Amino acid sequence: LELNYFLKILQKPKLIEISEHQKHANMCLIPLDDLIILGCCDVTDPTHHWAWSSAARLVHTQSSRCLWAEPGSHLQLESCGASPAWSCSTSNGALGLALTHLYLNVQGAQVGLGDHLQTTGWRRSYEDNLNLSSCFSVSDPVGPDHLEVQPDPVHSGSGLQVSWSRSAGHVDRYDVSVEDSSSGSILRTTVMDSAAPQSMFFSLSPGTRYTVSVVASSGTKTSSPVQTRTATAPSTVDSLQVVSLSPDVLSVSWRAGPGRVENFRVLLTDQDGVLLKNVTLENTSSSAELDGLQPGTPYTITVVTEAAGLQSSASTQVTTAPAPVSGLVLDSAGSSDSLRASWFSPAGGLDSYLVALWGSGSAPQRRRLQPNTTQVEFEGLTPGRSYQLSVSSSAGGRSSETRTRGRTVPAPVSGLFLSADSRELQLSWTPPAGDWENYSVVLRNGSEVLVNRTVGKLTRRHVFSVLDLGLLPGRLYSAEVTVHSGILGNRAVCSARIAPSPVQLSVHQADETTLSVLWTRPAGHWDGFMALLRQTDGVLDQRNLSRDAMGVSFTGLTAGRHYTITVMTSSGDLTSSTSVMAWTSPSQVGGLQLSNLGSIDSLQARWEPASGDLDSYQVLLVHDSSVIKNESLTADTSSMTFPGLRPGALYRVVVTTVRTGRTSRQTVAEGRTVPAAVGDVRASNNGRTDFLIVSWHPAAGEVDRYLVTLSDGERMLHALSVAESSPSCVFSSLVSGRNYNICISSCSGPHQNHSCIQERTQPGKVQSPTATHAARDDYLKVYWRPATGDLDRYQVFIKHNNMFLQNQTVPKNQSECVFTGLVPGRLYTVLVNTWSGKYETSASTHGRTLPAPVRSLVLASRGPEELHVSWWAAPGDVDHYEVQLLFSDMKVFPPITLSAAVDHCLLTSLTPGRLYKVLVSTFSGPNQRARFIEGRTVPSKVKNIQVSNHGDSSSLQVSWTPGPGDVDGFSVFLFRDGRQLSLRTVLKHQNQVTFGSLQPGQVYDVTVQSVSGDLLNNHTASGRTVPSAVTGLQVDPLQSTCSLQVSWQDALGVADRYVLQIMDDRGIQVTNGSQPFGQTWYRFHGLTPGKKYRVLVQTSSGGVHSPGVSAEARTRPAAITDLTLRSNSTSSLSFTWTPPVGEFQLYELFLYGADDLLQEWRSLQPGSLQSSFQGLRPGAAYRLVILIHSGDQTNQTSTWARTVPAAVGSLQLQTGNQSDVLVVNWDCGGGDLSGYLLTLYNPNGSQQAKRQLGPDATEFVFSGLIPGRQYRAEVLSLSQELRNRASTMAPRPPSSFLFGSITNTSVEVTWSVPVDSDYDDFELRWTPEDRLSVINPYHSRTAGSRILKGLFPGRRYTFRLRTVSGPPGTAEAPPTYSTAIWSSIRTSRSQHELSLGKQEV
Repeated sequence: LELNYFLKILQKPKLIEISEHQKHANMCLIPLDDLIILGCCDVTDPTHHWAWSSAARLVHTQSSRCLWAEPGSHLQLESCGASPAWSCSTSNGALGLALTHLYLNVQGAQVGLGDHLQTTGWRRSYEDNLNLSSCFSVSDPVGPDHLEVQPDPVHSGSGLQVSWSRSAGHVDRYDVSVEDSSSGSILRTTVMDSAAPQSMFFSLSPGTRYTVSVVASSGTKTSSPVQTRTATAPSTVDSLQVVSLSPDVLSVSWRAGPGRVENFRVLLTDQDGVLLKNVTLENTSSSAELDGLQPGTPYTITVVTEAAGLQSSASTQVTTAPAPVSGLVLDSAGSSDSLRASWFSPAGGLDSYLVALWGSGSAPQRRRLQPNTTQVEFEGLTPGRSYQLSVSSSAGGRSSETRTRGRTVPAPVSGLFLSADSRELQLSWTPPAGDWENYSVVLRNGSEVLVNRTVGKLTRRHVFSVLDLGLLPGRLYSAEVTVHSGILGNRAVCSARIAPSPVQLSVHQADETTLSVLWTRPAGHWDGFMALLRQTDGVLDQRNLSRDAMGVSFTGLTAGRHYTITVMTSSGDLTSSTSVMAWTSPSQVGGLQLSNLGSIDSLQARWEPASGDLDSYQVLLVHDSSVIKNESLTADTSSMTFPGLRPGALYRVVVTTVRTGRTSRQTVAEGRTVPAAVGDVRASNNGRTDFLIVSWHPAAGEVDRYLVTLSDGERMLHALSVAESSPSCVFSSLVSGRNYNICISSCSGPHQNHSCIQERTQPGKVQSPTATHAARDDYLKVYWRPATGDLDRYQVFIKHNNMFLQNQTVPKNQSECVFTGLVPGRLYTVLVNTWSGKYETSASTHGRTLPAPVRSLVLASRGPEELHVSWWAAPGDVDHYEVQLLFSDMKVFPPITLSAAVDHCLLTSLTPGRLYKVLVSTFSGPNQRARFIEGRTVPSKVKNIQVSNHGDSSSLQVSWTPGPGDVDGFSVFLFRDGRQLSLRTVLKHQNQVTFGSLQPGQVYDVTVQSVSGDLLNNHTASGRTVPSAVTGLQVDPLQSTCSLQVSWQDALGVADRYVLQIMDDRGIQVTNGSQPFGQTWYRFHGLTPGKKYRVLVQTSSGGVHSPGVSAEARTRPAAITDLTLRSNSTSSLSFTWTPPVGEFQLYELFLYGADDLLQEWRSLQPGSLQSSFQGLRPGAAYRLVILIHSGDQTNQTSTWARTVPAAVGSLQLQTGNQSDVLVVNWDCGGGDLSGYLLTLYNPNGSQQAKRQLGPDATEFVFSGLIPGRQYRAEVLSLSQELRNRASTMAPRPPSSFLFGSITNTSVEVTWSVPVDSDYDDFELRWTPEDRLSVINPYHSRTAGSRILKGLFPGRRYTFRLRTVSGPPGTAEAPPTYSTAIWSSIRTSRSQHELSLGKQEV
């Protein structure tokens, strides 16, 4: 009977259904008691429900028992642990036990196993989730009905979230891919059917169109792809900035975000949201300007990025700068303490005005005014002061400023007074309140102006010379003083009359008792003279002299006394007098002595008082010809002490009598301070028993030498004299451990000072220390021979591994001690320390206790050819164990040596079933102790068990070699993590089994059990399936120039880690790394910047690697270093740099102005290390950006630099309409300036005046100068920290031009250097401009000679020579040149013929 059956395994509910086309149609497996029969299928009956286990067993879900069968019998239900696995044979439709030749047979209403292969046409009509065998046919899967793609809300613009509906029928997995429609690059991932039907894709390119595809897979069959098109939103712009260039212009700049961009749109809306401007720009644009705006008005700027039909935007709000005010005026209206400001309101929006008034030295006054205000008045100001006024228009947090200046009227001077005598008229006054610049002083004789001068503001008086102006005594003169501040002034007037002229009196002689005066005859007329000698209390002497007298003397006076001599000139009833004050000389002191009184830092001087009058004594203390003290003492003092002196130094004291600044003859004496004691005295034995070294800090002050003594108690042993430059000495041949006294004396002249300390020599060591255990395992005895020399005691330590355990102090008359409670078998270090004072000397030895035997010696296990013994470790320290195997008290093998950490021993190569004796000995150093045990071997087991994956990720093959002896068969067990998964029973002639449907990368344990009668012996091995490879590998460069980041999706199955290798473009491995399983990214550091690499990723599970997956990427290039400005001029900038490390293809240089507008672009090869830019604006700031390219990666470095400001042109120094005024004017040199520094120099080069001016200044007036004097003006153009110079004074040219030492190819040029002129060098030029060699024979830039070589014979040369003043090649202050002189020569073919041309200037 030919039968066709169908096996259906349903998921909900799971039934095993057998359909027969003829007799047994729609029949299912139904349990009846413990038997399995065929019955009609009933989905609602739970007794019909079956399920597949992970071990390929068929489980009855109601009873939790499994389908079981044996040959020739019917199907039954048994415990799942004893039930076999089911599988399909290679024949189509045959179902049977796994790894056997037993197949499912239909026998009437029952189903059983037999060895007859039936082709029954079994098929699986519904899929389950257990991945059943290939005997069941699988229908083609269908794709999902619904596919939806949404942007990732977290990674907006770079992520997509893909979701779909589950496919009808069975699906193993879904393959999801995202394809870039432009580049064709594809990202793939796999989602198992058991997971949620969705997937996330990250790190996509913003603004890109993508095709998303989902393919359902079941086994090896796939559905048609379900596709949809989508796009990522473009990224918003970065660094959006808006700058108000002017009140009606806004500059918008941004940086494009990552991804693709088709174009940009810039939108301008007002505060009501009304769109005012809509500008569309190309995708390469990064800035835009919006003009025609209203000043002081708020706007909203939006930059929209468009790509792939989508938009993204970034917005910011900004207010245009308000317009500044106009017509700003600050006026004093004749007031000295108030100013009024007025202006016209600006156009556009305005919130308020901020008005600020400030002046030098005055607190600023600020007023915030309403926008309808146009004037304000400031009171309480300082007269004559210059004030600055700032009016700022404010709107929306922005402001525009307008400034002006104004000045109050200065106040007049007060206390104006004119005094007169025969020599001069003196005009004095008190300065006015407030500020002013200078005064003008006028002297009048009636209406005639005699003097009109300008004086400085610090002047408080002015003198008119009678002689210079030809004034006559007795005449009335008037004077005026006008205060000037800016262009404003205020005047005051006074008058006075001249008295008769006096004589000019001088002291001719002054000693201790005599005074003599002389005089010259006065101008004009006189009748006679009267001479008066006065003291404070009255007139001492009076003498009338004739008109011809010219001197007088007074004698018998007191020394050191003050006198006044008055000479009166008489003419009629008018007199004038002249007095002179004079002093007689003070007398000298006597008996001067200088002593130290035993002090190291002081001296005392004593003397006898001087006779006569005196005010004080001047006392000088001199050391090494230098005055170190200069004291003035009262007249009643006869001694003085000098503290704080240098110890041991020789001093001289000089005493002089002083009377009103006059000094007597000097009295001198000498003395010396006591030397200082030495400091920080130290003595050390340096660890030696017969040696002491002494050192000290040198004594302060001066020392001739040091005396060092060494004594033992009261007995002096050594005395050394040491030079003051060597503060140390050494004593040897001393007694060990002895305490010595050491003194150091500082010697200076006859004086000494002492410092003493005590120190010991190192004590001696003990001799021959010994330690013994005395046959005990916790005991050591230590003894030694006594040490030599002095000592206090012994201290004995016992230690192990540098840890001190016990110590004992032993009197110096004993030489042994005992230590107990020690660890058995341990090697100890014994230290015997000898103590003397604070010093100790150590001697050491080693001793070992007796080891202990092992504990709990047992037979842990046994095998066919082995015995396994174990024990507890012996207490204490053990070097090693020795295991000896005995049979009938005979050695079987040589002893086995084991480390102390081992607590067992495996004895192999034994005879099965034999009784042995095992002896275990403990060794510690040369000592040992032993214990023994008996044991017997067991029967043999299989050999050479091997578990191999053969490169497959889902199966393992087990093979083995049978052991010696007979067996009935073998049972093979498959375990995972200790849980049994499968059991295969094979006949004894079979030695191989294959397990399929395993998990990738998983480790499995396989046990082969030898069965012989009722005895069993197991052999276990492990194997691992090949792990699956990673997917979605990506390699991306990081911000760092030497790093790459690798990312991937986790491999399916089990794995330990991921192994990563990175190789260069030659395939040579650079470095490697690993990551634990579950970590899906890794970073490589320390790579070469800008280099291309290939990354290989393998999954590793227990040392088994999957096939590698690779990807390529390039690191970012490194930036250049040391980008510096090499040189700059008014129109050029030159830069240098150090090339970046690593690899790169080219440089791109971008030069931007201060307004961030690109000025110049250029591309350079990698070998370039410098670049220059020409045609730039003087004094302007520029920013250089250098972009490094390596593949598609870049890096950049930037720096700021500024061109040198242009020097002013047409600099002129002219006289004004006054004799004391000079006017400096010039033309602006162009470019950017921050101001000018104007300096006026006197003829001797000293600075007369210096002014800092604004950038708009072109003229300045210097006043108060000396009429007729020649001045030089210098103007420095300033641009931030750079400057350029122009001067009105150039050096003089050379005065002659001569040729000598002439040949047909060389000539010596000489000239006379300019006189009365400063210069630094000479400039020599010639035409034609042949390349000649110039030699300076005197090697001086200012020498007047040069030798030229390399002239062309017969050629005419014209030479130009100029004097140079200033440093060469300095852009900040370029040199100044004189006018040039010329001369020409013509060489001939003969060596001595020369034609000279005319010299001209």
